[in-house]
Amino acid sequence: MFPIGKRISGPQLLVLFRDAAQRRLFCTEAAMERRFGTPLSKKIQMRLLLLGAAANLAMVPTCPPFGLKKGSRGEFTLNLLSPRVLRFEAGSSRAVQLSSIKTVTILGVE
Repeated sequence: MFPIGKRISGPQLLVLFRDAAQRRLFCTEAAMERRFGTPLSKKIQMRLLLLGAAANLAMVPTCPPFGLKKGSRGEFTLNLLSPRVLRFEAGSSRAVQLSSIKTVTILGVE
């Protein structure tokens, strides 16, 4: 167990996928490496782990190298390898504050 593992407790941000095919892609290391290549798949894995470890979206860093940015229509991006980003949307479109967002849906890599 990692030493920090004891300090992380409480609710975590729920990361969802649009469909079963996308969930299989993002949850299988070999499939991600075939689709995106090793360097980009490692970055995607780290960003998914970061999202899963946060209690809410306000806990995700906005500074580089992560660079959480809010886009239009309740969509957000996290930096990967330039110019690629991981795009996701808030689970509740009514949520105004980042601290109230507890669910995200992965839209894809652009």
